[in-house]
Amino acid sequence: MNKLRVVLKTAVLLVTVLCGYTAASTTEHIPFTNASDRNDVLKLQETLEEEQERRQGLYERIRENESLLKEYNTEQKNSREYAMQQAVEDLKAKAGMTEQSGNGVKITISPSSSVNIGEGRSVRPVLLRRLVNELNQFGAGAVSIEGKRILETTAFRSIDGVTHIDGRRLPDIPLEMKVMAENTDQLYNELLVSESKEYFSLENMKLNAQKKENLTVPSYNEVRRVQHMEVMEEDE
Repeated sequence: MNKLRVVLKTAVLLVTVLCGYTAASTTEHIPFTNASDRNDVLKLQETLEEEQERRQGLYERIRENESLLKEYNTEQKNSREYAMQQAVEDLKAKAGMTEQSGNGVKITISPSSSVNIGEGRSVRPVLLRRLVNELNQFGAGAVSIEGKRILETTAFRSIDGVTHIDGRRLPDIPLEMKVMAENTDQLYNELLVSESKEYFSLENMKLNAQKKENLTVPSYNEVRRVQHMEVMEEDE
């Protein structure tokens, strides 16, 4: 709308200038034979000078409008590009494709004191999945287990009695988890009384949580496989 208004103003100014220029050009060749004619010509010359000054002012206004229109178009373009770039970055963050750093909680899964620490033990997939679900309920923004980013599509499976995450073998305990959250205190307090803590204790394991001011959760570095995707036709 602003662009159309500027174009209309410019068109009106150009028409006004053309009319004034035509009138002025006509008076330049009028012959005079007496004092009356001479006075008329002098008045026309004064009018011509005024018209030239007015025309110069119109030209300056036209240039100003053109400059404003150019700045407006540039701002609009930059605004669109910035908004698109921010949208892409937000989507990447939600998809776990970006590394995140900040305040969070570090969780250590280790054997209970009554169990031999040297004994190799694998945490059952169901326990890990339950713990991750609870962390998400507590406001977790990003989660990693032993340096591997955990997403909503991450698969926890047991192969020959050993837990695998997305097809990769998970080391035996102790395990280290890193959890990012906007409200670290809330997540920490919820974890202290969580059901997962009780479930782990029933299997002679314990969860030790510590609040940290500088944690880094890595990005997801695997190839995400999308299934059951359909092509959507664009509306005409």
